[in-house]
This record gives sequence, structure tokens and C-alpha cells, in this order.
Amino acid sequence: MRSHALLGVSLVAMTAVLRPFPSHAQDVAASEEPIVLPRIVVSATKRLQDAFEAIGEVATVEADELEERGFSTIDSIDRVFPDVLIRQRSSRAYSGITVRGQSSVDFYNPTTQLYVDGLPQDQALFSQLLPQTLERVELLYGPQGTLYGRNAIGGVINVVTRKPENEYFLSPVLDVNSLGVLGGVAFGGALVEDVLYGDAWFSAEREDGEMRDMATNERTGDSETLAGQARLRYAPVGSPLDVMFSYGRNQRESDEERFVMQSMLDSRISLPVPSHYDLTIDSYGLTASYDLGPATITSLTGYQDRSLLRTIFGSYTPEWQKTFNQELRIASNPQEEAMLDYVAGLYFQDLDFRREVPASTLASHQEIRSYAAFGEVTWHATERIDLTGGLRFDYEKVDAATTLAGVRQTNSADFSALSPKVGASYKVTDDVLVYALFSTGFKAGGFTRAVTPTNIGFSYQPQHSYNYEAGIKASLFDNTLELGSSVYFTMTDDYQLSVGPVTGQYLQNVGEVESKGISLIARWQPVDPLMLSGGIAFNDSYFSSYNNPANPGVDLTGNKVPYAPDVTANLTAAYTFGLPGEFGDLVARAGVTYVGKTWFDEANTVGQGAYALFDAGLSWKHGERVVADLYVDNITDETYAVYGFDSAGSGFGNVYQLGQGRKIGGRLKITF
Repeated sequence: MRSHALLGVSLVAMTAVLRPFPSHAQDVAASEEPIVLPRIVVSATKRLQDAFEAIGEVATVEADELEERGFSTIDSIDRVFPDVLIRQRSSRAYSGITVRGQSSVDFYNPTTQLYVDGLPQDQALFSQLLPQTLERVELLYGPQGTLYGRNAIGGVINVVTRKPENEYFLSPVLDVNSLGVLGGVAFGGALVEDVLYGDAWFSAEREDGEMRDMATNERTGDSETLAGQARLRYAPVGSPLDVMFSYGRNQRESDEERFVMQSMLDSRISLPVPSHYDLTIDSYGLTASYDLGPATITSLTGYQDRSLLRTIFGSYTPEWQKTFNQELRIASNPQEEAMLDYVAGLYFQDLDFRREVPASTLASHQEIRSYAAFGEVTWHATERIDLTGGLRFDYEKVDAATTLAGVRQTNSADFSALSPKVGASYKVTDDVLVYALFSTGFKAGGFTRAVTPTNIGFSYQPQHSYNYEAGIKASLFDNTLELGSSVYFTMTDDYQLSVGPVTGQYLQNVGEVESKGISLIARWQPVDPLMLSGGIAFNDSYFSSYNNPANPGVDLTGNKVPYAPDVTANLTAAYTFGLPGEFGDLVARAGVTYVGKTWFDEANTVGQGAYALFDAGLSWKHGERVVADLYVDNITDETYAVYGFDSAGSGFGNVYQLGQGRKIGGRLKITF
């Protein structure tokens, strides 16, 4: 009842946000005149584009909002984007992300891709610390197969940072809270004025666990994270050439893979089973662009080396992954009265994966090579009508080898796919746009990576998604209110699902899934000091046809897809108080996030009921140089599960991992 009441409150609040108040705006005092919300330009579409004019749903969040609310990691963005859920599954190295009901039921291949400055990221980085040079985070909703290929079925998250330039800066930051401490520093500037620039940042975080071991009563769940990046940029003023090299490292030591019995959720007493891991990822990037005037040629080269030394339930199962990516593309530059905007390119990826289970003298090795060619063009047919078409061809080859007790077995397979996209938009007025879109997604087939003695050689076929979407975008009341709403229907064939006991799960195609929903996003600034933003999404994601070869005769048709909540919503309010004299501004902020009922298994027997998380904060800003924040997250100290399963045979019943409890903290950032 409490959760339904909270949803009602959220809906009422959203209704209040969306009500037009023209008479009020006219009566506002001169000191509180309405201001115009700036148009947002995004780069996730692989060319600079006005988010308002993009055919499809696009959302963004600026760095300031995340920092002021104490959100320091990428997986916290679901607190500001509706129709998104990011939660750890066993560990944050296997964070699951669900966008529009497309959940990541495959530990190794999330259905939403993560990019940082255009470079694809290892799937273990969904929980990484946000860069201290962060500018904004962009989200493209729905299948993005045409531009991004494999595993972009749910959408694409693009993290955008500020490039190093002439201006020198030094920016230390310290965040102390009830669950740990985060400290870091960023600095940069010109090495050769107007020619060569550089920057670097470093962060260290200690997180105290919130659980107690059932046997020893010692604290469990601690984590320590180190992260940093250094960049060197060559971009002479007036030159069309812009080249940047980057190196980054993320390292986490964690005891977080602890599980709690259902009867001990509130007391947070964890099972006395050793589980811990060391995760290290080295990332190298080289991006180069050359401005031709009407278009820009861009090369993006990335290499990541991941080591995950993991012990889970007392079993040591280390794994390693090396990934090389290369993309070469040409994209039109924004020009007034241009008839066509376009992007076209080639893509290559080589992924090398190894996993060992020493206790079973078992090892697996896979090499996956992916090739693609893609293109997308938008024709501005009239001043009000845009037509978009795109196509991508993917080819993937998998070579897999497993060794059990000295006996080696090899397999290979190849897959290909065409991913088309067609869309149209119509500007009803200069401030109101409607669109319709058909897009597709592709998830390649392959062989089980998490091999056990019982699933060696298991394979699965490709998964294809087809998305039908319509939406409206509007900028109303003298551009003080922005609205975006979409309705969508996505069909997925040969759905890939992790099946079998939790200690030996493997991927299989289990039939068809349908996901349908509607979402609403709003941003309203009726007067200069006040900003209201929020969104709500209703989603129904279910098995429309279920056929699991691992459990013949078991029909789960109609069941909900795991990790796909039926409702997600968020609302944030911020009010700025100008202080007298030269004392800066004070910003009061409050937010609420609502997550509907979520199942953790396809049988819909283990799950988490609906819950709401409240947060609030107060920030003092002295220009752009000094920012001090006080914040409280999960004010009501809500207990909720993020992952769970039936530990059949262990005697523990259903066991769960818990979300973070109440966190009270303060943050100080000074920029010199």
C-alpha cells in the first residue's frame, strides 16, 4: 500500500509540473522573469545534432545535477532517467541495465551499450566512477542497431567529457559520507598555447559495507576503488585537425558479493560464505578528427584489458578479456539550409576472452571478431518534414575452445545481420515536433562463456529486435517548458536468456518477447530560480512465446521478463536563492525515484516489490570556483533487493543482494 501511495504522490507531482500557468508567469515579479531553456546538442547520434530534432527519444543530464545529488557513478543515472534500471547482479562487474524493458539477462553482453567520448566500454564498467572532467551524460532510447550494431537493443549511453584546452585549472574534490569517502583531483591546461593541451584526473573511493557476517558478526560488503585518466590533445587553433590520446585505469577490490536470506533482509545479516573479487581495467584511446568544412572525418581507436579475479561462494573463477575497437566514419557538419545530414562508417572489433575454473581443471577461451559497415541519412524534405533512413551490415565470427581435465574441444560459428532504420518527423510549429520511427537491434549468437563441466559446448543463435515508436516533443510557454513523450512496441525473436541453476547458468534461445510502453519526460523552469524536471514510464515486457530447451514442457508464456519493472518514475525540484553581496548562491534540491515491481527470474517466483527512494540536498556555489554540497540519499532508509535467486539445495531458500541504505554526506569542490 505504501508503494502505491508513493506512486500516487509522484503522479500528482508530475501533473503539477505539466500544468500550464500562463497567467502566473505574467504576474511574476521582474526579479523572477521566466527564462528560456537552452536547446541541447547531443553527439550520441555520431554527429552533432539538436536533441529536439532527433527522430527518437533522447535524454541528457548535466554533470552539476549528478554531483549535487551525490551520484558519483555511471549506474546512478537511472535516478534521473525514466524507463531505465541499472542494478548490480551478483557484483557491479556484472551490472544489469534495463531500458524500455530490454533487460541484460546475459552477464557478458548488456543490451545497452556504454560509450565514453565515442569509445565503446567494457561491460564491467557500468559502475565505474564518473570522470571528474564530466560534462554530461546522453541516453538514446530504443534499439540503435543501425549506428551501433550488436548489443544496442535497449539503447546507448554516451558519457561526454570536457576536452582539455588553453585554460589552466586545478580542481580537488572531497566527498565524505556515512558510508565512506571519495577524494580526487583534476588538472589540466595548455602545454603549448593554442597547440598542445593535456589534462588528468584521479579518484579514490572507500565504501563501507552495510552487512554483518552471520557467523563472525564482522562487517561485510566493503569496497575500495581507484580510477584515473590522463589525456594529451593536439589541436592547433585554426587547424582542421584534432587528435587526442588517452589512458585510463579502473581498479576495484570488493567484498560486495554477499547474500542475505529473506528472513534477514532488514537486519542485513549475510551468509558466511567467502566471496570477493579484484577487478582491473586498463583503457587506451586514440581519437582523431579532420574538419573538411561540410563534413568531418573521424577515427576512433580503443583498447581495453580487463582482469577479474573472482571468488564466488568459495569458488575461484578468474577471467580475462581484451578488446580492440576501430571505427572510421564521416559525418556531415551542422549547416543551415542543408538538404542532407548524414553519417557513414566502418567498424571492427576483436574480443579475446578467457575463463578458468581451477577446481574443475576447466578453462574456456573465445575470440570474437566483428565487422560492420553502416550509414544513415536525413533528408530535410521541407522546412518542416525530415525523413531518415539507415542500414547496417554486421558480420561476426566466433572461435571457442574449452579444456576439461586436459581434453580440448573446439567450436566455431559465424553470424550476419542487416539492421535497417526508417523514421520521419514533422514540425507542427517551430516548437512542436511529432515523429514516427522503425528501428532494429541485433545480438549475435555464440557459445557459453561461463562454462561448467555440465554445459561445455552449449551454443545459442542470434537475437533480433524490431521497434515501432511514435512520439512528440514540445517547447512551450516561451521555451520555459520542455516535454517529450513516446509510445513504443518492441518485438524480439529468439530471445537469449541465462537458464539453468545459478551456479551453472548458460545462454539459450527461449522464444519471443514483447515490450510495450509509454513514457513522458518534462523539464520546466517557470522562473529563473526554480527548475523542475521529471519523467514517468509504464512498461509491459513479457514472454509472448516461451520454449526453453533446458526445461522442455515448461511453458512460461505470459510471464514478465526478469529485471524489467512495470513502472519507473523520477521527479527533481531545485530552487536557487541568491545570497546578498558576494556570497554566491544557495541551491535547495529534492528528488524522488520510483521503481515498480521487478522479478529476478523468468518463473516470476523471486522478486522485489515496488519501492521509492527519496533524496535531498543543499548546495552553496560561489561562482564556478567553489561548490559545497550537503546531501541525503535514500532518506527513509528503504530496504530493497537488487538481485536474488533460489539457492535450491543449500537450505538457505531465496537469497538476495540489497541496495544501498541511507547515505548522508558532504562534498567540497574548489577550482583554481
